[in-house]
Amino acid sequence: MMSRPVRRVRRAVTETLLLVDVVTVIFSAVHLQGSLRFVVALIFGLVVPGWSVVGFLKIRDVALLVSLSIATSLSVEMVLGEAMLAWWWHLQIFELILGIVCASLLVLQLRIPARVTEGSRQ
Repeated sequence: MMSRPVRRVRRAVTETLLLVDVVTVIFSAVHLQGSLRFVVALIFGLVVPGWSVVGFLKIRDVALLVSLSIATSLSVEMVLGEAMLAWWWHLQIFELILGIVCASLLVLQLRIPARVTEGSRQ
């Protein structure tokens, strides 16, 4: 079982990334441009899609968790970017859809009780 401080930190990270996600969706919806959107979108692109998926695993090792989140984020975005190149290219709608999907997964993470998966126990 994960300790209470670890659960609190993971919950705080998930809530912070949910806030970054919502801000990114709002910036994209109102077509806001500038350096603030660049910074928020960069944080979103590097971390949020990966944490949305990897956060369910409840991995204890912080370095593994962070690196897996970033790798998953970049992989998801590269695959979806290639699909957009092949069929339909519209970055703002892509950002909106990805933001909404990630936000729903982050909210789901906040609602599911914290349990450690069997594969991550050491």
